[in-house]
Amino acid sequence: MFRRGVVVLVVSILLGSAMFSGCGDSGNRTIAVVGDYNITLDEFEETTQGMRQTFPKADMEFAKRRQALDSLIVTRMLVQAAYEKGIDQHEEIARVVLANKDKFLLDVLYLRHVVENTDASDAEIRDFYNHLEHKLRAYQIVVDSLETAQMLFDRLKEGADFEQLAYEYSTDPGAKRNRGDIGYFVWGAMVDAFQEAAFAMEPGELSPPVKSRYGYHIIKVVDKTPNELRGSFEETKESVRGQILNRKRAQLTAEYFDYIRAKYPITIDSATCDYLLHKREQLYPPQLLANLPKSDFDLEQLDRNERELVMANWEGGQVTVLEYLSLIRQVPEQYRPDLDDYDSLKTFVFELKKTDLLSYEATLEGVENDPEFKRKLSRFKELAMADMMRNDSIPVPPAPDEAAARLYYDEHHQEFSNPAKIHLFEILLSDELQARKLAGEIKSLEAFKEKAMDLTERPGKRVASGDLDYIERSWFPEIFDRAWKTPTGKIGGPVFAGGKYSIFYVVDRTEAELKDFLGVKREIMQKLLREQVEQVFGEWVEERKAKTEIEINEDLIWETIDMSKYASVDSGAVTSN
Repeated sequence: MFRRGVVVLVVSILLGSAMFSGCGDSGNRTIAVVGDYNITLDEFEETTQGMRQTFPKADMEFAKRRQALDSLIVTRMLVQAAYEKGIDQHEEIARVVLANKDKFLLDVLYLRHVVENTDASDAEIRDFYNHLEHKLRAYQIVVDSLETAQMLFDRLKEGADFEQLAYEYSTDPGAKRNRGDIGYFVWGAMVDAFQEAAFAMEPGELSPPVKSRYGYHIIKVVDKTPNELRGSFEETKESVRGQILNRKRAQLTAEYFDYIRAKYPITIDSATCDYLLHKREQLYPPQLLANLPKSDFDLEQLDRNERELVMANWEGGQVTVLEYLSLIRQVPEQYRPDLDDYDSLKTFVFELKKTDLLSYEATLEGVENDPEFKRKLSRFKELAMADMMRNDSIPVPPAPDEAAARLYYDEHHQEFSNPAKIHLFEILLSDELQARKLAGEIKSLEAFKEKAMDLTERPGKRVASGDLDYIERSWFPEIFDRAWKTPTGKIGGPVFAGGKYSIFYVVDRTEAELKDFLGVKREIMQKLLREQVEQVFGEWVEERKAKTEIEINEDLIWETIDMSKYASVDSGAVTSN
């Protein structure tokens, strides 16, 4: 059966790659030939955009890129085989392409209005890098109105407790848990207005209300310290450039949405909303009605005509009562606007139907005639054909029997064992002497947790009092090995791990345990079947390669590698077929 899940993945890859790459004639050079098809440099680089690993040697990056090219070659052979079988004419392919057409319209719309209008100058990259010298720890209170923010700011200046006011007033979802403590952050982690205000402050200072798209912030900086993770300018230049582009694109995207919202104003049909509210009053007694939200309605209480009433409309589209009430089921109740709050309904409907509005705009702009749209849609169709070819047209071997599954289980006990685990609280520090001192001074779990809240440097663990929960050896091998030898209820360490020193309190431990065969039999049989399918597919690939003329330009692969990242390169490895 044709797997639509694979098609969704393909779409996400194509859309994601478009956000980080443009098009140019320089990419039309051929990096590989597969039969009568030329794989261009553009196509190869679009596929490898997500390759963001760092490699110790250029040879290792080359090997990874060569592997990606081999995958492209296999895909092209599948496409060619699909054409031979007439899969391009299948009705299912046509349906899948049509169902995903809007995604590519929006992709090209994004390229036109966002990607092609953003760049990062050398001066901007240098300025951003300079701001990475320090990291801050801060608290915040964020509220919806300037009046409330000013009132809280005045109370804070009079000596009110910041954490208590954050707990009571802040609209930040995490405020009830962290009382406004947003931990350490570096330049680029926050919206512009917030970070510009925060990095202009010194520890102990309190900001007046700062406006951002999230509301009005009151910021309290409590620490400013060197950013130990900042590398050299050359090491981080490309990463910084990417952050700048992402921030600019996010801003341009928000501005473009504002443009679309203004161009296609949404009109709420107040008569329909009033009708629904009035019907509620007829259906339910006052006592029950008082506890029912005004943001929803029971669809079972509406007949067919009532469900087809227009709830909202705009140029190019509309929302019926049925569609609206069905869509809001996907949204938490606290975020749904009341049916008599027309302004909030307009905003809400825009968010629900944003894709439709953008697709309509793309049609008016003639995006369907754009060469990039046609290229992306054609490539998507061929990838869908390749997927159908692989999953429906290549013979599938018979499923393995229980005896084979039992044999695999008996030979791979370790694979089906629940690993040993240890429950730890931890304090992670950069200073070894401080870690040793604390390990000798702390005598109880409660004291350990209090110190962890103030000192631990493991991200996100201060608010959890250093609680690592149950860890497995594969997560923190050095810490696990020492902790396993430490009695329950005792403190161990320091252990040097990940460039810092860890001390820990052992709360509990569980031994490794072999899972029952019946509980894992289905998993084993699925794994064996996958292996058989991969073997059959591998044989198909080798047979197809033997019948297909394939040429690879390895010199061009080397050109895609940034050699400045590597101190030296074995020139003898640079070869071509």
